[in-house]
Amino acid sequence: MTALASTGSFLPPLFDVGDLWARLWRGRWRVSACVVAALSLALLYLAVTTPTYTATASLLVDPRDARSTQFETVLPGIGADSAAVASQVFVIESRDLLMRVFESQRIAQDPEFADPGILSFLTGAGGRERDAIFRRFEKRVSVERAGLTYVIKVGFKSRSAQKAAMIANAIVARYTAGLAGERENANDDVNARLKGRLSALQRNVAEAERAVAEFKVRHELLDPAAGGTLQSQIDQLTTQVIDARAKADAARGRYEQAVAAERAQPGAARLSEIVSSVALDGLRADYNQRAATMANADTVYQPHHPTVRRLRSELSRTKALMAAEAGRITRELKAKQDLADEAVEVLETKVVEMRAKSQAADAARVELRRLEAKADAARTVLDDVLKRTEETAQMRGLQLSEARVIGVASPPVQPSWPTPALVLPVSAAIGFLAGCGLAVTGGSPRSGRAEAKLLNVTPRGSLAGSQVVPVHLGRYELPGVAGMSTPARMRAMRRRLLHPSGAVFSRSTLQLVRRIVARLEEHPAPYMLLVSSVDSPSEAQLTGAMIGLGLQQAGQKVLIVEFVKHGRSGSVMAGVSVNGASGLPTIVRSLAPGTNGRAFTLEAHLDGFDFILLLAPPIGIAGWDAAHFGSVDLMLFTFTPADAGARMRDQLRRALRDSDMQRSATLIVAIDDEPCDNPAIKERSDAEG
Repeated sequence: MTALASTGSFLPPLFDVGDLWARLWRGRWRVSACVVAALSLALLYLAVTTPTYTATASLLVDPRDARSTQFETVLPGIGADSAAVASQVFVIESRDLLMRVFESQRIAQDPEFADPGILSFLTGAGGRERDAIFRRFEKRVSVERAGLTYVIKVGFKSRSAQKAAMIANAIVARYTAGLAGERENANDDVNARLKGRLSALQRNVAEAERAVAEFKVRHELLDPAAGGTLQSQIDQLTTQVIDARAKADAARGRYEQAVAAERAQPGAARLSEIVSSVALDGLRADYNQRAATMANADTVYQPHHPTVRRLRSELSRTKALMAAEAGRITRELKAKQDLADEAVEVLETKVVEMRAKSQAADAARVELRRLEAKADAARTVLDDVLKRTEETAQMRGLQLSEARVIGVASPPVQPSWPTPALVLPVSAAIGFLAGCGLAVTGGSPRSGRAEAKLLNVTPRGSLAGSQVVPVHLGRYELPGVAGMSTPARMRAMRRRLLHPSGAVFSRSTLQLVRRIVARLEEHPAPYMLLVSSVDSPSEAQLTGAMIGLGLQQAGQKVLIVEFVKHGRSGSVMAGVSVNGASGLPTIVRSLAPGTNGRAFTLEAHLDGFDFILLLAPPIGIAGWDAAHFGSVDLMLFTFTPADAGARMRDQLRRALRDSDMQRSATLIVAIDDEPCDNPAIKERSDAEG
């Protein structure tokens, strides 16, 4: 049945504006009465309702901080993001802040809030007295953010305009005071904690510095500025070693020259060139003088002359003295050489010892640097804490609140509720809509209750005494003219459905199809429908053709099974043929008497259809048995407005049981019997029949 739920372009819409307007116009007095009643109730409400005033104060939550100093604040601003500003709305609405205002303004003793009211009394929303009063007070508070701005509006509702403004300003004042107090309390708490840490930090610094000093003394790591470090001592000893080696080399050179001079001739002369000695110089001068005197005497006297011999002896003694002096000088040079070598060895030993000591000190310096870094860190932390303690002590009274009042709540002149400019138009609109609903659902005289009145049966879903009645599907107009035969009317229906001017008929046919489908229970195709009438078989044929054409227009495969009374015709058509009038596939079956409650079944080769319409004879004929149609999904009984009444009701109750009533429906088919003045048209319709 999915095709029936779709609205193709070939199907007219279900909503008829003209019909709706006609219903509204017929029920215009009902609409007017509803509007007047709604306005009367609104005026009564305005007269008895106590006015409520709403006062509003505005706050600007400014995320910028006013910096009077370069000190960093302990508690910074709330930030500039939207979530931070929106959070302040919940802070103002918090129970803690409102409870403080509740206490300060003595709301518990205010008769306006202490009186629970009749609504709270009836609903039992009292609870404990103080909690109930606070909840009533809390409901009067409204806090909202103005769009995406930094402005927050705080409102309060009261029966008194002055009281509304006073409490709104009290809430704002409590909020701003709370923000300032939070910063001051944060500074005090941080300052107290910092002061509590100062003594411990000072002890840490003292212990770290003492550990550094003791480590330096223990490992002889002196201050470089005093010149006493190991490296400076090593440098000094290295310089001394170099000087000692130079002196030792010089002493060794003079000694070696002195030894060589003793062996050479004349040794004393060369020795005097190496070593400067007063005694040697005197002996050398005396030797030269005596040598000159002996040379003169040797010239004057003979070699064996006593004078010559005496001078030669003195010269030999002087030479011996010179040799002795040269030996003494050589020994002295040797002693100086040994002393220089010993000094070099001593200095080199000291250098080796100092270098070994320096290597040990390098390892100690690593630990020293760790101790110094620890001391520096402790000293830095102590300095920061001391600085921060002084800053927080000076920040008292210098921090400003980031929220400031930009609009003080003033007593409103007009009440916020009730407002006649809103209540009256809304009540009039509600009354108008209610009147329109009553006018539309009231329907026209030809539908709804009027149709039920024509049937003289109870509407759908109700009971008449203890019996079930079939549902009524409404009234439908068939096209045609007076005196037109049944086949001609079928052709007229086909033309009306296909022609653009038949929108009204197409719409009503589709409405009927949808109402029928709504009564069916979902199961595999085919769906079997029975169409019958009271007296005339033509009514069932026309109604079946209308339903079949509507289903066909909706894209469904439809088969018409026409039942004839046994013996009515000489032969019964066994195969499927297309009816020339309706254009629908049709088969003919006989309705034999004495079926003994056997349900009608269709041949297996005819199951390829979506809907099967059984056109049964009128229910008033002999042999009509509802049990024969026990397999159908819905039984449709059509009648004209002239057939409505007790006769129709009695025939349905005689022919159907309660179980059959539950799967039955009725509809009125009104044939448009417009008189035809043109004989040619009438003859043509008869010919077509």
